[in-house]
Amino acid sequence: MFMENNGSTEDMGPRSFPVKEVHKIAVLDIRLANADRHAGNILVCKEGEGGNYKLIPIDHGYCLPEKFEDVTFEWLYWPQAREPFSDETIEYIKSLDAEEDIKLLKFHGWELPPRCARVLRISTMLLKKGAARGFTPYDIGRILCRETVNRESEIEDIIQEAEDAVLPGSSENMFLETVSEIMDRHLDKE
Repeated sequence: MFMENNGSTEDMGPRSFPVKEVHKIAVLDIRLANADRHAGNILVCKEGEGGNYKLIPIDHGYCLPEKFEDVTFEWLYWPQAREPFSDETIEYIKSLDAEEDIKLLKFHGWELPPRCARVLRISTMLLKKGAARGFTPYDIGRILCRETVNRESEIEDIIQEAEDAVLPGSSENMFLETVSEIMDRHLDKE
């Protein structure tokens, strides 16, 4: 759908964007493990004369990938990402339920492939655990994003450790429980 806008975030510096707007996109991108969130696919809309900027995420074609290897967030480097989540945002994050969202997608005709569903479950788990510990979007985002192309992200390390720990043929629930335990250890070290 076309959205009225005043350009993209690449047309201006990020300092003028409201924290709440940046955090909305951060929560969305973390949940969906967005692998293509660059400044060109966040539109800016100025609300009224002298009003605040509203950010509009577009181009979700590389969301819910099969693996976390390409996850990238432009907002990770913006100062707002280092601000804590508001109480309202934390309550929203607490309410998220990957299983319900997978059912909702199926109800609307989109059968999420198993590896993509795993990514949604793990990214939602990380978002909820991180927010509960007082992590900022930056803290959580850097766990999902690679620092260099050749160095796996922390979430990839967690998943690999879980894959090495479970027996072949183990259920998806057993795997996710193992991921959860390993994730807790990693997050408690932060």
